[in-house]
Amino acid sequence: MLAEAKDTSELMVDLAYAALYFGDPDMAEEVGELEEKMSELVQDMRAICVLAVRSPRDADGMASVLQVISAIERIANDAVDIARIVTHRLGIPAQLVADLSQAEEVSHRVLVSEGSHMAHRPVEALELPVQTGMRIIAIRRDRDWITDVDGETILVPGDVLFLRGSPDGITRLRQLAAAP
Repeated sequence: MLAEAKDTSELMVDLAYAALYFGDPDMAEEVGELEEKMSELVQDMRAICVLAVRSPRDADGMASVLQVISAIERIANDAVDIARIVTHRLGIPAQLVADLSQAEEVSHRVLVSEGSHMAHRPVEALELPVQTGMRIIAIRRDRDWITDVDGETILVPGDVLFLRGSPDGITRLRQLAAAP
């Protein structure tokens, strides 16, 4: 559960920066949806910590775990704050957006369309790191999130892929997904 929360908070940060860079309110909204998942994870982890304590010695160990949980929650909340810059159309200076373009890696979101090269195929068969220089970091399938994507995961039409990698691969990635 802790690993899932860590992965989710990292994804939220990636998406928030990508939303800012691309000026994409839809991507910023994805951060908000992940916030709901993160709130549930944090609540569940805190409950487990409280229930696991049976002695003062246990409490010391759980205090450290609770600190980690709080840090992950703060990271996620900061990602939401970044995304709000886009959703509330607050804007940032163009020079700062231009500076983000110098990042070696960017995050991107793409929808898998029916009849595309990606539809109904396992991730490993696509060789996305070779084809596009990007790797899948998460998949949103309807309202569910898959953050532990492996090579055997089959992509289906309607999946929203969240990827990280070279910005040079975005055009090819969109072609493979048959995205508009």
